[in-house]
Amino acid sequence: MPIANLSQNFIKFPSIVRQLLGVTSINKNDKVLEIGPGLGVITQELAKISRQVIAVEKDKNLVEKLRIKFEAADNVEIVTADFLDYPLPFDNYKVMANIPFSITAKIVEKFLAANNQPEEMYLLMQLEAAEKYEGIKHETQSSILVKPWYEVKIIGDIDRTSFTKKPQIDIVIVSFVKRENPFLRDYLKSIYFDFVKYGFNQWQPTFIKSFGKIFTYKQAKTFEKKYHLTNLKPSEVSLDNWLLVFKDFAKIATTEQIEKLKS
Repeated sequence: MPIANLSQNFIKFPSIVRQLLGVTSINKNDKVLEIGPGLGVITQELAKISRQVIAVEKDKNLVEKLRIKFEAADNVEIVTADFLDYPLPFDNYKVMANIPFSITAKIVEKFLAANNQPEEMYLLMQLEAAEKYEGIKHETQSSILVKPWYEVKIIGDIDRTSFTKKPQIDIVIVSFVKRENPFLRDYLKSIYFDFVKYGFNQWQPTFIKSFGKIFTYKQAKTFEKKYHLTNLKPSEVSLDNWLLVFKDFAKIATTEQIEKLKS
């Protein structure tokens, strides 16, 4: 089954949604943002336990059905929009969503880049993607990008028969809980994102060689020795050392070096 079609795999049973919500912290005081509500099964259960639900749906036919279904629900707002273009709330909110798998990375990065990040996110996604965000086998671009701001954990799996179209892959629910004290200041976000993506996408054998066109010779040798990076691949470098190298680099980087990270 093509990945793009997986966005139509809606959960069928309210009982499954109640089980999923049972492993979250969502409660009657929360505003909850839902992405791609589809048939409204998750929306319906969220409405029962939260203060407000904002459900963002791109498909106009589904929006019409959802508005009829929730016409009498005062705490449910159905929004017609492509979520990637949707302005996020300014006040505190949480996220619960069975996201379109084909744009998982774009959705997570939208939240990471936001001025007002969600307090918590509970996302249904492919097991493979979830393991990358948690960095289970080794650190990945996904885990290094997200972990300065969120604690990530796979908190449950979902039976494939729970969906309207049985997926051919394993689906799990992942929690992203915002750190009370993030590991990086927000003003460094943009440079950090460029730094991490650059390092993971140069197809070089080691971390240091990946930044061969960015670091000066002296910087490379200093970082390599100071943080014991000799012969380590980007995925073999710990989150702590990624952050330490980045912070050192950010203090001394020239405008030209920062611009090169975007290439």
